[in-house]
Amino acid sequence: MKKLIRILACVLLPVVAKAQESPSPADSLSSEFSFEVGEFEDFSDNPLYFKLFMPLVLYNSTVSEGIEPDTVIKSGVKDSLLALEPIDTQDAEVSRMIDEALMKIYLEHPELVRMTEQELMGIKGFVPITSDMARGINVNSGISGNQTPGDEHSQELDRYKPGYWKVFGNFQGKYTQSYYSDNWYKGGESNRAILSQVVVEADYAKNQTSWDNKLEMKLGYYTTEIDGEKKLRTNEDLLRLTSKFGLKAWDKWNYTAQFQGYTQFMPVFDTKVTTRLKSKFFAPAYGNLSIGLDYKPKFKNRNVTLSVQLSPLSYDCRYVSVDSIATNFGIKAGHNFMKSIGSRVDANLKWQFLTDFTLTSKAYYYTSYERVEANFENTLDYRLSKYFSLQLFLHWRYDDSTPSRKNEDLGYSQLREFLTINFRYDW
Repeated sequence: MKKLIRILACVLLPVVAKAQESPSPADSLSSEFSFEVGEFEDFSDNPLYFKLFMPLVLYNSTVSEGIEPDTVIKSGVKDSLLALEPIDTQDAEVSRMIDEALMKIYLEHPELVRMTEQELMGIKGFVPITSDMARGINVNSGISGNQTPGDEHSQELDRYKPGYWKVFGNFQGKYTQSYYSDNWYKGGESNRAILSQVVVEADYAKNQTSWDNKLEMKLGYYTTEIDGEKKLRTNEDLLRLTSKFGLKAWDKWNYTAQFQGYTQFMPVFDTKVTTRLKSKFFAPAYGNLSIGLDYKPKFKNRNVTLSVQLSPLSYDCRYVSVDSIATNFGIKAGHNFMKSIGSRVDANLKWQFLTDFTLTSKAYYYTSYERVEANFENTLDYRLSKYFSLQLFLHWRYDDSTPSRKNEDLGYSQLREFLTINFRYDW
């Protein structure tokens, strides 16, 4: 029996090494199975130990044994992955100890499970297992194959702590240029345009809780001639922060609370009267706080992601720091702040199709039951290379809170469009 325990201690070393991704549970495993290691016979052909040398799999028999433990494994009951002859008492004891070790890792480190037994059985052909995987060593942990936890001369092990935060983003730069000679038969104005965009996202996920944060910054300029001089005008200006907290409700639904606020960076003046201010930083500034349910279905096509948030309770406000232009944004004269309570719907879609095409759509609809504000942004991206793409951007907006902006043809609808060659860098 001591010989079997020594063998078990040796074969459990890969499991302990794999469990090093979290400090305390690994220490507990080491202390629980810290038996003396001595010489042992070759057991590479014994199928009892294969579970310890493979990447971690959720086995049905191990879970069943953990729920209804049996001191002696019945010879008639066999693991669906093991076709064994009736085993003796010593093998039964070893099998029980292996199941206990696996069950402990299932409970304390579910993130280490690579696949279920059903998924493993569904794989046809050979499953490639590298030497690092067989040893249970994290390739990215910086630990060499010659180092062992008990080596006095080895460097201190770099333990991996589960990362609940994911931070990523991208930078996009767009440039267009046009030239018209003075005698061009249709007339025209030479101009240049540049647009830059930075998006940073920080998402947190742990157990049943999630917290998604997104910061968008866009700023674009084009040249135009005013009173015989070339001037810079903004064609895109946005500073927007979206933060959504979610708590698992059931199936594909989450309880959510979302905050969104946006404004602009630079001042904008009238094209005819250059001293007349139209908008600037925090003039206006929009804010919204919504509480409701978020629906996130899972598609067989993993290139499609969808999120639809239904918020029956939504608080909406807008602020204009310059009193003289407050009425241009639906605020009553003599005031610079307005608020309302209503309902809101948010939808976000990302669809990658035909390999190089990606459609990204963002929409929201808010109503205070007296006025309506809606926004629909669509970006179609055709990837030309790793860093360059052809991008079409369409933006529709509706806001009936400002009667002065009603158009004879479009009513309260507002439209804009960009078609550009785009440089993009992701991190």
